[in-house]
Amino acid sequence: MITSAGLAPTEAQVLAALLRVETPVSGRAVARITGLTQSTAQRALTRLRETGLVVAEPAPPSLLYRANPDHLAMPALVSLLGLGAELRTRMAEHVAEWQLPAVSVVVYGSVAREEATAGSDLDVLVVRPHATDSDNATWQVQLAELGHRLRRWTGRRASIIDMSQREAAQGLAEGEPLLVEAEREGWLIAGRTLGKLAGRRP
Repeated sequence: MITSAGLAPTEAQVLAALLRVETPVSGRAVARITGLTQSTAQRALTRLRETGLVVAEPAPPSLLYRANPDHLAMPALVSLLGLGAELRTRMAEHVAEWQLPAVSVVVYGSVAREEATAGSDLDVLVVRPHATDSDNATWQVQLAELGHRLRRWTGRRASIIDMSQREAAQGLAEGEPLLVEAEREGWLIAGRTLGKLAGRRP
C-alpha cells in the first residue's frame, strides 16, 4: 500500500499527525503524538520543511510546526494518508459477507504502526470459531479471497495468520509476542477484541 508519494514512513507519520491538529505544535509535541523519538521526529520535520510540506513558526526558544495547506501536493497527500481508513473500511465490508464469520480479524505489524516500507507485508490475524476446522473448505476459500483482495487493494503480499479461538486465547494468556503486538497495536477490523478473547475487560 502506498502511504505517500516520495515520503519516508516516519515523514508520512509526522505529516499525518500535523494534519490532525488544529494549531501549530512543537517538535516535542510531534514526537509525543506520533510515538517517535524526539530525534526521529525532528529529522522528519526537517525533511518536511525542506520540501515545503511543513511550515515552522518561530516561538522562542523553539519552533512550532504546522502542515502547509497551500502546497500543491497537499490535496493528493491528504488522500494518500487516508488510505489506512479506506483499507479498514473495505476489509470490514468484505469480511462481513463471509459465510463462516470470523471471531476476530486484526491488522497488525508495520502497516498498523504506520511504519511500512515498500517491501513490507500486510500482516493479518484471523481467529476462527471453535466449530470451524482449519482445513474447512469454505474457510480456506474465504482466507484465499481475502489475501487476493488485499494484494489488489494495496500492492502488498498478505501474510494471514489463521488460528482458532482457543489457540488465540491460550497464546494471549501465555504472552505470545505476535498476539501481544496485535492486541496492543493492531487495527480491529471485525469481531471481538483480542482482549475480550483472553477474558480481559475492555
